[in-house]
Amino acid sequence: MPIGLGLATSHAPTMMLPPDRWKALYNRMTQHTPQPPEVEAETEEVVQSYAERIQNALGELRDRLAKFQADLLIIVGGDQQEMFDRSNVPNLMLFVGDNAWGYNTGGGATPSETNLVRLTVDRETSERLVRGLVCEQGFDVAVSRVQHALTPTERKLPHAFLRPAPWLMPRLDVPVVLLYENTYDPPSLSAQRCYDLGDAIAELLEDDPRRIAVVGSGGLSHDPQGPRSGWVDKGLDRWFLDRLAAGDGRATTAMFKFDSMTMRGGTGEMRAWITVAGAMERRGANAVVVDYVPSHHAVTGLGWAYWEG
Repeated sequence: MPIGLGLATSHAPTMMLPPDRWKALYNRMTQHTPQPPEVEAETEEVVQSYAERIQNALGELRDRLAKFQADLLIIVGGDQQEMFDRSNVPNLMLFVGDNAWGYNTGGGATPSETNLVRLTVDRETSERLVRGLVCEQGFDVAVSRVQHALTPTERKLPHAFLRPAPWLMPRLDVPVVLLYENTYDPPSLSAQRCYDLGDAIAELLEDDPRRIAVVGSGGLSHDPQGPRSGWVDKGLDRWFLDRLAAGDGRATTAMFKFDSMTMRGGTGEMRAWITVAGAMERRGANAVVVDYVPSHHAVTGLGWAYWEG
């Protein structure tokens, strides 16, 4: 059975916080960067409305996944020196251990049993995808079998996987495939390569009898603690979302072909969305954009979408 459901979600730390804590995080992440005048319009009431929209959007994706009754969830995300330091930055990697776990410690929480996330990895499918992508599809995919924490929080698993998993499947009861893309550290994958990767994964799993969903984690435009921290490229975000909604994810392959300040930093996480588009457009599915929140206080353009095959 072809991949039947695609999801995409931002994973900003503000999504884990109550609205009254957004400003402190915003101040810390933007303290060295001049801010756009539009930030003054984000009053406490506006931030409260953003927080409500976030929960509504996540609820919509969670309901779609529950209704789909997935047997397997492929999560596409990146690493920000949480599992790999700069001595080893694979552009593509599949984790083929038996399970993956970490502490969802966003918002200053300390590691504990209450924020422990433990995922069951479908090792057989992960290894099959490695073989297929490398031997049949011509992708150079690294393999990892052991987790190493590199952050003081001892997070173990990167937040690109830790955060969306419990948001989308609260019981963490669906086996996963963890696909790492280098979304942050240049030189990185072209958007074309990411789109083709999604298409290749969909082809390799086309005859799998299970109900398979894929989720892209990250984005949209943002540059936390970078020279554009707090700025949101609304034009880029809306163009990107419009292309996916039109079923024209191939148009997004024009991205990342040249260096641009707005394409650096967290904006690179849009690669994960492009991979999902590549997988879902193989069967003619258009994205349904659930919501878009260009929040300066969240230090990102927040977005959510789904594809139904």
